[in-house]
Amino acid sequence: MPEILDQQKRLFVDMHDVDAQISVTRDFHAATKHPQPILSQDAPWECHGGMTASVVYDAEEGLFKAWYMAGFYAEGVGHVQCLATSTDGILWKRPNLGLHEAMGSTQNNIVIPATHHEGQDHWETMLKDPAESDPSKLYKAIGWSSFDWDGPRSGIYSATSSDGRTWSHSADPIFRYRPRPNTDDLGPVSDAQSLMIDRRRQRFVAFLRGTPERLMSISHDFVTWSRPQPFLRPLSELEALYNNTGFNYGAHDLGVLTHFDKRPLRQTQSLHLLSSRDGDNWDRPSPTPLIDVGDVGEWDRFQIMLTGAPPIPVGDRLFFYYRGTPRRHAKSPREFDPRIADDQASGTMSIGLATLRLDGFASVAGSFDGGRLMTKPFVCDGTSLHLNAKADHGQLRVALLAEDETPLEGYGFDDCHPIQQDSVQIPVRWGEDDHRLPNAPVRLQFELNNARLFAYWCV
Repeated sequence: MPEILDQQKRLFVDMHDVDAQISVTRDFHAATKHPQPILSQDAPWECHGGMTASVVYDAEEGLFKAWYMAGFYAEGVGHVQCLATSTDGILWKRPNLGLHEAMGSTQNNIVIPATHHEGQDHWETMLKDPAESDPSKLYKAIGWSSFDWDGPRSGIYSATSSDGRTWSHSADPIFRYRPRPNTDDLGPVSDAQSLMIDRRRQRFVAFLRGTPERLMSISHDFVTWSRPQPFLRPLSELEALYNNTGFNYGAHDLGVLTHFDKRPLRQTQSLHLLSSRDGDNWDRPSPTPLIDVGDVGEWDRFQIMLTGAPPIPVGDRLFFYYRGTPRRHAKSPREFDPRIADDQASGTMSIGLATLRLDGFASVAGSFDGGRLMTKPFVCDGTSLHLNAKADHGQLRVALLAEDETPLEGYGFDDCHPIQQDSVQIPVRWGEDDHRLPNAPVRLQFELNNARLFAYWCV
């Protein structure tokens, strides 16, 4: 039975929907970095070497919100969690929330104080759940705590909030670093976790750090969780899968992986794309980094780490927020090779911004000599076909075929109005009138001449 082609966009992060191709190539695309960090630890209570973070756009309030880790502002003071806001996602403000004391004052933006769990927590994912019916649980989070480090109180906790400012925490870890013998404790897990709100399957997914694989656990109520199971493993001992996120995107599930290159003369972390069709089996579709480390002299020279929320659509771009620092994560090069100078840099971690064309994770392209691509059969749930394509210096045409690959009258290449523009939303038209899409199953055939196709869907 053919799948439905509806408003859920079909991308080329995999070739699951493609039945035939001639003279086309598939390319994966890197995001473009904003030149400088958009949020650094500049306030007096922000002195932490790390900076776990989660950035979302709250459509109801018209605000970008960033929850991030800071602290270490005095001897014996641990982590705090702060909240910053922005109207454009680039310029950020620290609201004076007046909730928690730091340095003798409550005039700060701290939402979880250093007194909670003795400052041993860091929260990598804080999200707004638009499907939640209980106003007190509108915001959800999971985070790591080293509360008793080697004991049963260390692990992953959950938290909920009505406003993203005042949080209620689970009394016990939902996943433990050291599960207690003869109990139903879930674990063992370490830090570097994230939360996915899987709206397609009406569930929550916790992505967790195992040894050495990545684990996932499922919950339908944000209280009871399944036993964590491996879903992604390193390819060799020279890499580590540090942490990852997941999110629904069109007809796909995508994610971002922090990849740790453990080779002695590298010791760098970069962000890579993950993809899945069922939410349970995940692949690394490309070795090309989505966001790579910066060049010599840049603020994100050695560590690029994910933030715990999905990318945010802003106009015709996707906003990816990430964490970066010019210091290495582990040993300095000198410890591996005495010939190498120690270039470890000090200072705190910052949050950066990288942008990608909407739907622009991957594309198929045909050069000047032209290329063609044919999909599997679809039943179109919509009246018109739309594309995200770049054909402003070339041409793209679409033909519709029956299931048996015979051409449909009135929907051939010669009937198609040639597409010669660069846009994230282009309607496809055939003939003199507005041809509606057929009700019967059809195959889509694309002809690309010096053109790229990023996505297609029905409206």
